[in-house]
Amino acid sequence: MKQILITIAAVVLVGCTMTRSIPQKGNRSPKTSENLTDSLKNQINKEIDSMVKEWDKSAANKDAKRLSELYAKNADIIHYDNVHHVGRESIQQHFKKQFINDSNLKKVFSDHQRFFVTPEIVIETAKSHITGSKITPRPPTRGRYTATYIKSRGRWLVLYERAWWTWPFKYD
Repeated sequence: MKQILITIAAVVLVGCTMTRSIPQKGNRSPKTSENLTDSLKNQINKEIDSMVKEWDKSAANKDAKRLSELYAKNADIIHYDNVHHVGRESIQQHFKKQFINDSNLKKVFSDHQRFFVTPEIVIETAKSHITGSKITPRPPTRGRYTATYIKSRGRWLVLYERAWWTWPFKYD
């Protein structure tokens, strides 16, 4: 009886220590930010930069439909107005309303930082400089945003985006 209990305990102990599956021949671990090459990061940056240029052009042309198509179907955003929008239709209505109610609004972005989660997921943060608003009371002219980009069917799209106002320092 003692021998059987020791054998069972040994089997359970060995089983508990095996937390990883045995790697299959030729099976490669998924790429994560730690093992992305600089070349791949540069390629991803170029692709996202191209999409961001489309975003800027669509915003400059006040094309809410085209802007909404740069977001994933189930995208989730909250912009400076602090209204939650989910899905392309809601996002399109958000931009339409913004273009009508604040038609002179201009946004310029700087100090971009990108964090590579995987080759298909990238998080970006940047400063926003906002001018031309006719809304009263006048909103601040500075903000920040964070966006999560996903690559879907060979295209980069915004999946998640948050934007908020920041107040300038007294000496800026």
